[in-house]
Amino acid sequence: MLRHYRARHDNEVPDTPRIDSASRKQMLDEALLSFIVKDCQPLSTVEREGFRELVQALEPSYVLPTRKTIKQMVAKKYEEERERVKKEVQQAVAITFGNLLT
Repeated sequence: MLRHYRARHDNEVPDTPRIDSASRKQMLDEALLSFIVKDCQPLSTVEREGFRELVQALEPSYVLPTRKTIKQMVAKKYEEERERVKKEVQQAVAITFGNLLT
């Protein structure tokens, strides 16, 4: 259906922003990483048949990263977030931990 739309109707909407395939892959990889981290999904999710079929139906051209690649992405994201929080704490004027005397 998407092929039909692009072939027959793509020229009807000239101002539609285009996303190149590398940017699209990166966006989908980040969405997948977010799904796995926020929903506490196992890294093996990317190897499950039903999940692979769902992704294929939603975005046929998308190639899922392997479990090993997801593991590396999680580690990289962790380090990025760790550094971001570390900088925020260093720049903080005061840090409170609530009412610890109750």
